[in-house]
Amino acid sequence: MSAKPIEVVAALLMHQDQLLIARRHPDRDQSGWWEFPGGKIEQGESHQHALERELEEELGIEVSVQAHIATHTHDYGDKVVRLYGYCCYWTPQNITLTDSHDAIQWCQPEQVAMDGLAPADRPLLQALLNARV
Repeated sequence: MSAKPIEVVAALLMHQDQLLIARRHPDRDQSGWWEFPGGKIEQGESHQHALERELEEELGIEVSVQAHIATHTHDYGDKVVRLYGYCCYWTPQNITLTDSHDAIQWCQPEQVAMDGLAPADRPLLQALLNARV
């Protein structure tokens, strides 16, 4: 690995057995990849608070952060990301897309296309699928 990892949290947001994925905006880094919404952990911030803050900023929603699902470190070549995935639940509310994402989709976890998912997110999906067995 080439650098100190960027610490990032991701929400595996479930509602009625459906998982939320979001597509990276065309003007953003890693454009076009589907991912679990979330973002960078700020200095001194807990994982839970970072995830709550990021989902409010990116989607305009409030969530309940639950169990840690998995952690994965991925080297993209130009950066290294350490991604902490948490299962999250929410009360249905309007989702507002910002400049981070241009689309969202609810689907069964088993139906998420691995090859369309950002490489750092793939092990989190696999961990979720393994936990559901």
